[in-house]
Formats: sequence, C-alpha cells, structure tokens
Amino acid sequence: MPGRDTVWRQGSVLTRPDAIEADLIDEVSADQKRAVIVTHDCDLPNDREAHVEIIVGTIIAAPSKEFARARNVRRLHLAFNAQNDSKQFLELQITDKQSIPKTYLSAEKQPDRDWILPDEEKRALKQWLAARYGRPAFPNAFETHLRKKIGKYSVEQQLGKALEKVSGYLVGVFFDLGESRAVELVDGAPYDLRIVLVYDASEGGQAARLAGEQAASGIKAIFEKAYGSPDSATEIALENCEALADTFFPLSDLRKVDQWRAEYISLRQDPPEPFIAAGEIP
Repeated sequence: MPGRDTVWRQGSVLTRPDAIEADLIDEVSADQKRAVIVTHDCDLPNDREAHVEIIVGTIIAAPSKEFARARNVRRLHLAFNAQNDSKQFLELQITDKQSIPKTYLSAEKQPDRDWILPDEEKRALKQWLAARYGRPAFPNAFETHLRKKIGKYSVEQQLGKALEKVSGYLVGVFFDLGESRAVELVDGAPYDLRIVLVYDASEGGQAARLAGEQAASGIKAIFEKAYGSPDSATEIALENCEALADTFFPLSDLRKVDQWRAEYISLRQDPPEPFIAAGEIP
C-alpha cells in the first residue's frame, strides 16, 4: 500500500510488467497500451481508500487539438516526457476507467520513468476528470428551444457543426443566460443569450482570432434564421456572439457563464449520444 511518502501521483504510469501483473493489459497489447493512475494525489496514501483508479490509454503518434486540454469530456490526448527528452502521447477514454487494489502499488514498485506527465498536462487531466461529473444542466425549456429543427438539422446540431470547424483553436464556448440561468421560462418569454467563443491567443494567434470571428458570424446567422432577430424572438434572443481571446476573459465573467459542449458532434458517433448541454469550466 502507498504510504505518505509514496512516489505515486495522479498521472503516473505503471511499467508494462506491473500493468500486466495487475491484469490491466496483456502481453499482446503491451506495446500499444499504458496504464495511467487517475486517483487524486491526496487519496493515494489514504488508508481508507483500498483501490486506485486507472485508465488504460492507447499510444498515439500525435495529439489532436480537438481532444487536448480537456476540450472533450470523453476523450483526452496527453503528452508525456520521455527520458531522452522526446515526447510520447496517449489517448484516454473516460469509459475505460477501472480500479485495482492498492496492493499492486507496493513499496518496491516505481512509476515508469519513460512516461512523465508535465504539470500543464496534469492540469488538463484534472480538468478532464472533473468535467465528467460536473456538467450543470441548462433549463429544460432552453434545451428544448435549442433542439428546434430548421430544415434537416436542429439548432444545436448546426451550432455543433459550426464549432467543429474551429474546435482546435477554442478553449471553450460559454453561454450566458443572465438572470434566466436557472429559470424555466413560459412560452413567449425568450431566453436572452450571450455566447462567447474563447480562443487560445498564445498558441493560435491571429489564425485563432479570425477563425473565432468567422464562427461567431455563422452562429449569429443560425440563431437569426431559427428564432428571428433579438427584438422579435419568442424562444431564444441571441443578444451577442463574440470571439474573445483567453487572455481577455476575466474570472468575473467566467463565474457568470456555463460552458456549452458539443463533443458528441466531433466524435461522430452513429447514432449520436444524447445532447450534453454544459460542462464545468475547464
């Protein structure tokens, strides 16, 4: 059992022999799989926690922006440092989480030193795990309005498709319903909505800004076609949709909004999973 001085941490990777011993992977798939600890650091040395949670990830050649930095609540791409200063990458899927007795992490065993998770990637792992269980729902009436069909596709589907094109640049998509954030409005009373597309300014630069602004224009057109102009809308009145750099999105604004996630679009499941309306702030 890990003690207070344990070297095991959230994001530690078991060596291949240890993962095989714990029946997490088999010898046939050992070259393509790695077992990652996802139990919180504080729980690893806790005697009352008899098990440790693991996700067995698949080695990939390169990460996709679509699945990096907790953008997707079901799939995550992580970059690890190897001893030779190179990078190695894993894809984790939240549905692959399982638990093993802590006895497999005995004192003589050590994490795989060829798979070291940097601090920024560990933050992404924490955010991803938290988002799975912390998605506040929007009002039912609001979600019903979002499912309104315009032609073949609903508004939510069109919105998801518009965002999918620029998802690699986005940190998050945030809905601000103001005072109606938790209110079921009666028919004829529209939800006043503000949408903020927050893009990664440091990595994306001008390309991210232009992509965000183009997506914002497309979203405005979708909402106007579906619900009319803000002054005449009876379901959702889109007051504004803007692209904003993450460096200019203050905490004071972040606390007033909810993140809208459309990951079921980007995963292209057939049939798609039920609509997931919102997610915790990543």
